[in-house]
Amino acid sequence: MRRRLILELLRRADERDGSTSRVFIDPAPTHFELAASISTHREAVSREMSVLAKGGLIERCGRRLLLCDLTALELLAGDEEEQVFSRREKS
Repeated sequence: MRRRLILELLRRADERDGSTSRVFIDPAPTHFELAASISTHREAVSREMSVLAKGGLIERCGRRLLLCDLTALELLAGDEEEQVFSRREKS
């Protein structure tokens, strides 16, 4: 679910600061909107958004959502996929 959420956030990102990997989503989607777009529950989105915020990867800035480290988010989305495949191979 985290991978789907991150990919949806990246898809919605509309501004890039050329000097850093900071990306804005304006206006910030609600947790309900994100949940509907990735076929999950709002509560699950709220939990994952909290984890991402505590990790310093996202930040709410007024009506915008700042993706603080685009590279880290992309790696996190990719790493999760690799972890799933490696777990399947071990089984």
